[in-house]
Amino acid sequence: MAIATAREDILNVLESYNEAFGKADYSDIINYFDYPAYFNLQDKTVGASCKFKLKLIYKKIRGGLPYYYSYSKWNKIDIQLIDDSIAIVNANFSRYKDDDVIYDSGSAQYHMRLINNEWKIFTLTPYTKIKTLD
Repeated sequence: MAIATAREDILNVLESYNEAFGKADYSDIINYFDYPAYFNLQDKTVGASCKFKLKLIYKKIRGGLPYYYSYSKWNKIDIQLIDDSIAIVNANFSRYKDDDVIYDSGSAQYHMRLINNEWKIFTLTPYTKIKTLD
């Protein structure tokens, strides 16, 4: 697999996932994941063994956003290809109101796996800052 192709494919998946998130299209969001999927939160890890459970998790995540949330945009995406079928993605995003004003920003690390020529998310970890320990 060519690295440029892998990067483009991963970016396309993340764009589609982000679009589905903005629309609260839970039936589409779940298609971008491999199961079981995990969310590593600050105080616990939440797992979804099937599409139904993942849909419930996303309804809670998306439902917890303010009423004025309109959409999100990626600010920066760094991709590390671990091997031909595993990638680690560090992404920064901004959340926007209906009037196109940013009201929040965040970061997340996505672990992705290539399955049947499609990149799928299998772990998502939100974070504020990554610290390098020497």
